[in-house]
Amino acid sequence: MDDSPVIKWVKEKTGLGDNLNHETLKAWQREKLSSVAEYAAGRTKFYAGMIDPSAPLEDMPFTLPSDLAADPLAFLAIPLNEVVRVTTLAHSGTTALRKRVFFSAADIERTIEFFSVGMSTMTRAGDRVSILISNPTENSLGSLLRTSLSRIGVEATIAPAIRSVDEALKAAQGADCLVGMPGELLYMCHAFPWLKPRSLLLAGDIVPPPLAATIREIWQSDLYIHYGHSEFGYGCAVDCTHHQGLHTRDADLVFEVIDPVTGKASAPGEVGEIVITTLTESAMPLIRYKTGNLSRLIDSRCQCGGMTHMISPVEGRVSNNIPIGNGRHLNIYQLDNLIFANRSVRGFNAFLKNENGRITLDLVIESTEKIRPSLLSEVLFEDIGLRVSYGNADPFRQRGKRRIKVS
Repeated sequence: MDDSPVIKWVKEKTGLGDNLNHETLKAWQREKLSSVAEYAAGRTKFYAGMIDPSAPLEDMPFTLPSDLAADPLAFLAIPLNEVVRVTTLAHSGTTALRKRVFFSAADIERTIEFFSVGMSTMTRAGDRVSILISNPTENSLGSLLRTSLSRIGVEATIAPAIRSVDEALKAAQGADCLVGMPGELLYMCHAFPWLKPRSLLLAGDIVPPPLAATIREIWQSDLYIHYGHSEFGYGCAVDCTHHQGLHTRDADLVFEVIDPVTGKASAPGEVGEIVITTLTESAMPLIRYKTGNLSRLIDSRCQCGGMTHMISPVEGRVSNNIPIGNGRHLNIYQLDNLIFANRSVRGFNAFLKNENGRITLDLVIESTEKIRPSLLSEVLFEDIGLRVSYGNADPFRQRGKRRIKVS
């Protein structure tokens, strides 16, 4: 067994070396957490008087995205003149509020370092990487990724604004590795099966297993999955060459997976909401931040020999579970798993409509074969209408995370 680059990085950053295992890592994180909580309570308005630095993590209150949106400056732990990046994000609960996330130069440097470690798993010196997401502005995801790759001898280009799959092809040709959103890369591999980049990093959205399997089958590429979150400088977890789960950024972040309703810890293998606590962020420490993303803790040991924590690829967001009556819910991850199981499907768009009191799921599918509507019986019920049509579903025409549009 050979440790993945992420495992080697955690061994070095924690100082645990070959003594790294689940128990020593937890002990290291607990000790680090105490000083982080003390720092947050003493330096931020939000956490002052709210948390007890001596308390165990599970006894500390959750931080909600709405808290961050209501008063971003209450989380700032350094003077404003030491902030080098401010990320403004829409809060999913309302269009009136915007989350602002602050980063120091040291915070940005830690993200670049983690990116270099993660990308060294799938690239080597002399490679060329095409980044099909983000933009080239200073300290954007794309620019941080490009900087991290330059440190390991890899050339990276950030694609200009892409509005069609043909424009994506122009940006991707000649690259050894592509970084892009899962649905977009699936569409590309159907359109250009001959392209066959050596490696791929799927980022920025959910990765249903059938989608990943189709890309691997068509392109024969080594496919990796990344989980990032803007509030934590993007980089949070990435898988290794054994693809048995995403290795978490344990030297900088503490991961929990909880029941979204009860707030109690989910058992390994059970789906729950990812909750993250920062261990090293200087500008904006966050304690038990509820990300809204759904995943599972993996308690088995990876074949790479790594003894860090692992999570499964994200399975959507809590807020994307759409109620359809009688306690039932529908989400895009369910539909993706069923529809992309047909390897001829290039893409699809889903619309949930209320038509005269009857809920109807309207699907526009691009495929060389028609799907069997009975496939959807797993997530639809007799009182839910279904309408399927076939047409263009190029995801580059309206870019963004996959979701069911509700009207």
